[in-house]
Amino acid sequence: MRRRILVIDDERNFREFLGEALEAEGYAVATAGTARVGLALAMRQPPDVVLLDQNLPDRSGLELVPEFRRLSASPAVIVITAYAAYPRAVEAIKAGAFHYLAKPFEFEELLRTLAQVCSARGPRDEAGESPALASIVGESPAILALKRQVVQVARSPVDTVLVCGESGTGKELVARAIHSASDRAGARMLSVNCAAFTDTLLTSELFGHERGAFTDAREQKKGIFEAAAGGTLFLDEIGELSARDQAALLRVLEQRTVIRVGGTEEVPVDVRVIAATNRPPDRLVTESGFRADLFYRLNIVRLTVPPLRARGDDVLLLAHHFSAAAAARFGVPARAFAPDAQELLRRYAWPGNVRELRNAVERAYAIGTGTHQIAAADLGTATGAPETGPAPPAIPFPEAKRRAIADFERQYVTTALERAAGNISLAARNSGIPRQVFQRLLRKHEVRPTY
Repeated sequence: MRRRILVIDDERNFREFLGEALEAEGYAVATAGTARVGLALAMRQPPDVVLLDQNLPDRSGLELVPEFRRLSASPAVIVITAYAAYPRAVEAIKAGAFHYLAKPFEFEELLRTLAQVCSARGPRDEAGESPALASIVGESPAILALKRQVVQVARSPVDTVLVCGESGTGKELVARAIHSASDRAGARMLSVNCAAFTDTLLTSELFGHERGAFTDAREQKKGIFEAAAGGTLFLDEIGELSARDQAALLRVLEQRTVIRVGGTEEVPVDVRVIAATNRPPDRLVTESGFRADLFYRLNIVRLTVPPLRARGDDVLLLAHHFSAAAAARFGVPARAFAPDAQELLRRYAWPGNVRELRNAVERAYAIGTGTHQIAAADLGTATGAPETGPAPPAIPFPEAKRRAIADFERQYVTTALERAAGNISLAARNSGIPRQVFQRLLRKHEVRPTY
């Protein structure tokens, strides 16, 4: 049985695009443009989740939150507004809202929030599949097996998990699914890219520090281990840890306590640690100098995310998924894939995996020539397709130029990371730009060493 979502927003285009995108994700969606119509629909067929615009023409969305919560089905309410302000977020939560999103938001962020909502409300269908798995798109045997493993691991008491897979396969999505399907879902999941920090800074970030521990330590700071108490900590690119940090991490995993930098007190921590690497696990120790004892401690349970080339027609499911997300982001109708594009999607090996596919689809929306369909040429030269012409004059030149530049930057740093196997320092060096500049581009375009 599909989860029912009610979208109430007075912006017709946004409302319709969101409805189409969520329908493509398997949700049953109803839409309304006013508070009056939305309440009527909710009373006629109670939804599981209400996506509620804060500023409606007939009433304030905040006024409606308690009314929706009093319905027999007591739907979870996610307040959405174009006017981002922390006090309003607090008001929404106090009124009973489950969460608060500010426009513009990433469609993936909405999907993660919906997965958390549905997980808290119980099984989605008779098969008992956890809604936390909704973000792992695919029906291939390899992905179905992975989903089963995710649920088993999430419900187990195991406190360390190792997720392996090539760059771009979706290791962080797997980690988030484990967290959302577990009894830790009510607490926080924090992510750390081990390759993005210097040794000293990473130690302070992970374990915290005491006042006066070093020059800029003006006050005590709790580390990420303490901040994630009761929840999950995702350590991306675990193979990039220095020898010193590996020793410190092993101690934390064994003792389940942390000692802040400059301190002596042992602070208990209750955290599930999910580590990820894009290196073959059998070569992590032998070729990179990773501590064998730490590897064995992390490798109690290992999940392997399959490469996209081994997932068959999942590539088409993912392409449609990313098309719906890109349509919502760009504010245009969702586009189908022309026969030549579908053939190309199946034929291409996708060395950058799911991340490369996502970027190719976004590129098609940014500078592709089609308005109703995505052709093979729109997917770019990286896939072996011929280069498209300039962006159509449907949007102003400055905007088309901005999108083209952003697309080039995103594609460039993504490819550079893939060629450097996720090593940021090496990727920056190969690109001929300072590491800080390369990292700034990664943050700007939300590109990570692992998808």
